[in-house]
Amino acid sequence: MSENKVSRRDLLKGLIGGVVAGAVIGFAANEVIRRRYVGPSPKPQPTATIPSEPIKLGIQAYLSGGGAIWGVPTQQGAVLAVEEINAAGGILGRKIEYVTRPESKPEETVREFRALALEDKIDFYVGLISSSNTPAVAPVAEELGILSIFVDGCTDFLFEKVVPDPKFSFRVTNIQSVDGTSAAIGAIKLLGLMEKDRVKIAHIHPDYSYGRNAYAHTQIVFEKVLGKDRVEIVYEAFPGLFQVTDFTPYITEILASGADVVVTSLWGADLINFYKQAMGYGLFDKMKVVSTIAHAASPHEAVKDYPDGHIAGVHGNYFFLYPDHDKYPINKSFVENYYRRWGTYPDSPAEGAYVAVYLYKEAVERAYNVVGRWPEVDDIIKAMEGITVYGPAGPLHIRANKPNKHQGYKDAIVGLSKFDPNYGFSILADPVVIPISRIVVPEGWTGTPHPKAGTLAASWIEQTWKEGMLPV
Repeated sequence: MSENKVSRRDLLKGLIGGVVAGAVIGFAANEVIRRRYVGPSPKPQPTATIPSEPIKLGIQAYLSGGGAIWGVPTQQGAVLAVEEINAAGGILGRKIEYVTRPESKPEETVREFRALALEDKIDFYVGLISSSNTPAVAPVAEELGILSIFVDGCTDFLFEKVVPDPKFSFRVTNIQSVDGTSAAIGAIKLLGLMEKDRVKIAHIHPDYSYGRNAYAHTQIVFEKVLGKDRVEIVYEAFPGLFQVTDFTPYITEILASGADVVVTSLWGADLINFYKQAMGYGLFDKMKVVSTIAHAASPHEAVKDYPDGHIAGVHGNYFFLYPDHDKYPINKSFVENYYRRWGTYPDSPAEGAYVAVYLYKEAVERAYNVVGRWPEVDDIIKAMEGITVYGPAGPLHIRANKPNKHQGYKDAIVGLSKFDPNYGFSILADPVVIPISRIVVPEGWTGTPHPKAGTLAASWIEQTWKEGMLPV
């Protein structure tokens, strides 16, 4: 097994634990997840032939640079799932081995993906953060026949344009348009924007698919709910992703614009540099900041001293305190096990990667129950299409038909930033949970992409939402 960043000693330490009692509790919690989330593993029939060699998983994520606060949790979430599954006996008795390769720019990411497929000979794949990389990798996954479960890289264009009829490509993170939509809903609901006669908005987003999409969908929701005559864009900027360290020129221009609200989808190192510099200029005291993604990854690093009372987006996906642990033991077990293993709290990419590995396990076992043998990749794909599983964030449904075939959907969440001394960093407070069916294109919808935003979601929102009404 080839390992990157996680040593064999670390793996053994995580499995054995520093205290015997802790290890016992950990395995008990694992059993809760296994039974509540994917159900008991079926026992192979005596006549069924199950291969003896391990299943090989390929993991790919940012492990260094500006995206590492997203990529490292991705790897950790996947590894935790592998360790839990192996400790419980594997998948139909087969253990999982994993190989990790880095994510970076699209051409390099594709090269590493090909190496996973052709050199490492993986059986399935979990990974990717950037929306530049899923459109680059998915066609290669289709070409090579590698069952690939994307953790993120959530651009709407992946399944709407690049691979509109995928076979091998799946994704578990909410579609990108959900980010802008849910952030705008949170701002309107939690910042009292409905009471304002006019709302002046400044935009700053990374200059690629994700940033452009966040810009378009926040604006579409603001204008649909508040009315176009009440919304004024007073500033917009699109710095290159991880290409700017000094955001001072942008911050001073935003302050000069007189904006009421600053909407941003900066993430990773860009987010940290921007908000820390903005605090020095008093920006958070003079206007409200609406982030689509600030609290989504590594909050113990990314938003340790983030100001209170601003919209804390979590990529429309997951925050470790929700669903409530007392009411939803799957999330409680996941948070406890992740913290025990890695010493930090899980975040959106960690949850996504964790669920992706378990999704593969569930699909294999369902396919086995149908075909009565170790399933071929086509059998696993059939079992995965239309499946609903329960992960730490709640139910996740994988769409079986167009539009956005093979896209995963779960309810979206947004809230307010609030420093919590119990954790030592800013958390998501006063959460608003948005039913996913109210903000995404329904299965079978036959509309056309929005002329400006370029997505089906934008067209659907404009055509179906009533003016002045929030969907929650």
